[in-house]
Amino acid sequence: MESAKKEFENLVYQGIKSQGLDELCSKLLAIIYSEPKLLTLEDLSTMTGYSFSAVSAAMKMLSGIKVVEKTKKAGSKKYYFSVQRDMLTMTIKAVKYRNELMVSPAIKELPAIIEICKNSNAEDSEELLKIIEDYYQQMISLDLIFKNLVEFTEKIQTEGNKK
Repeated sequence: MESAKKEFENLVYQGIKSQGLDELCSKLLAIIYSEPKLLTLEDLSTMTGYSFSAVSAAMKMLSGIKVVEKTKKAGSKKYYFSVQRDMLTMTIKAVKYRNELMVSPAIKELPAIIEICKNSNAEDSEELLKIIEDYYQQMISLDLIFKNLVEFTEKIQTEGNKK
């Protein structure tokens, strides 16, 4: 059973790492995902071989971006960590988060930047305008892709729950 758990944990690790997270964050998420019980910072430090402070900093970041949830048990000062084990829900959250963080602000702010660039007499303003306009179009496309991806994933999730 332990080898199956390790193989599963490694598979989850590879999948998470492919999303762009660093080695420690990917390891932490893979361990939390594959572990049935809630884990403390001490547990995670022991299981990964990383220092308590490194694990603490990584977990603070992961909980800050809402990838992991931290809770306290009554009468304990320790934090316990868990993760959403529904990959469709995790995907929806990740896509929405990226859209909120990168795409929505760009779509909101770029038209004003484009206008400034259009009204500029600077030597390289035409080239810069082209770069900015291309980026703006890419953000509009990403917004549509992300919204469609979320909608499609939610539809699959709802249909899967009916079975």
